[in-house]
Amino acid sequence: MKPAIAPRTRPPRFRSLATRLVALGILQMLLVATGAVVIFVVEGPHTAARPSEHLDRETRHHLESLVDSPAELATALDELERKRIDISLYDASRQLVASNVEPPLAFPHRRPWHDEDLPPEPPDGDHPALAPGGPPPPPGGEHAPAPPPLPGDRSRDDADRANLPHVMVTPLAVHGARGFLIARGRPGEPPGLTGPLLALISGFFVLGFGALLTARWIVRPIEQLSKTARALGDGDLGARSRLARSDEIGELGGRFDEMAERIEGLLRSEKELLANVAHELRTPLTRIGVALDIAGEGDAEAARASLGEIAVDVSELETIVDDVLTALRFEIATTKAAALPLRRTRSLPDAIARAAADRLHSRHPERPLDVRVDPELAAIDVDPVLFRRVIDNLLENAHKYTPDTSLPIVLAVTGLGDRIAFEVRDQGIGISAEDLPLVFTAFFRGDRSRSRETGGVGLGLTLARRIVEAHGGTIAATSTRGSGSTLRVTVPADT
Repeated sequence: MKPAIAPRTRPPRFRSLATRLVALGILQMLLVATGAVVIFVVEGPHTAARPSEHLDRETRHHLESLVDSPAELATALDELERKRIDISLYDASRQLVASNVEPPLAFPHRRPWHDEDLPPEPPDGDHPALAPGGPPPPPGGEHAPAPPPLPGDRSRDDADRANLPHVMVTPLAVHGARGFLIARGRPGEPPGLTGPLLALISGFFVLGFGALLTARWIVRPIEQLSKTARALGDGDLGARSRLARSDEIGELGGRFDEMAERIEGLLRSEKELLANVAHELRTPLTRIGVALDIAGEGDAEAARASLGEIAVDVSELETIVDDVLTALRFEIATTKAAALPLRRTRSLPDAIARAAADRLHSRHPERPLDVRVDPELAAIDVDPVLFRRVIDNLLENAHKYTPDTSLPIVLAVTGLGDRIAFEVRDQGIGISAEDLPLVFTAFFRGDRSRSRETGGVGLGLTLARRIVEAHGGTIAATSTRGSGSTLRVTVPADT
């Protein structure tokens, strides 16, 4: 008996293994790029520091207080130098007072002591040395030509860079007069080997993690499938992969488990077939053997009395052998992808129904049969021998599974448009809901008792379905346990 297996659907594309691997690759690239950016920020070259961020009002006041203490002023300038701030201090006469960079920062080419050339005063304005009335302008007035550059001055291009955001010129009290502080931000030092090594190590870590994750996604389930295949090959028919995944490997595992279930079902069916055939053959052969023993003893009356039973037993043997051979013919035709050859003739549904009713009456005269045939039905193009076998099988099953022989069986033939329906209804034991989907499965028997009344090898309905489908028809069963069953066969009408 083949197990009922729910069809598996293809996994959604966003949950497929290929999508996961692509996503993993993208994630690895993002992680490597993120690590490189972080290492570059920490270890790589920096943009120029902004003097305004380090020379706030408090720091400038502190520098002013140290102008008269050269050692302490040099220490403070060294601290700023470590923060990548280059500073040069000039007094009102443009004489260099202190600097933490060599050569000192160039004084702007334009006259920095003119108010319009300087940044605005700090809002607090608490430096008396920077109040109005500072050093007078040089002889010649405001428009006098600029004096020649002092030592340490740079070109006009360098001086003009004082207007860039990372260069700062601000007034500062120097020796009680209005001096000037020139500050410039300095970029960080070029990176050494530490940054590239860290980037390389982080990249190896990310790739190693991705490889482990890929191995978990692919290698482990494949190993599980291989292990299950070996167990199945060694004879463990219950071996299953049971991969709870929704990707392609999970689908492969599900297909493998379905195949294993089918193999197990086929082998179980083969054993059931052998057991059923052996059981069905044993009883008639035993009775035939007893009758032959009686005939051999010379008791003619007893031998003649057993001839009727021997004829029934031989008929049963022929039926069993014929069922097995017909099933094999269908299996061979299916395997070779060839249709079973049918000897079709134009037949009348009424004639087929009457002939089947006559055969049931001859075998079971005690069983009442109600035949209902619609008038003027179209003929059907069928193989009469095989199709009559379908109707005979349905009637025989209805008789077997209706223990009360006084209850009638109904055989109804009706027209359904371009199709003809043959329906057999009984009032027998019925079929349970869990067994109903399996009634057309090979070697399935609803009654497992193997009684004389319900014997057989479980091929009748399987053959009926294959014969009907070979004619382009359908067969279906409805039933309620304890209330009887209805089986309907429909075939195309020969119009």
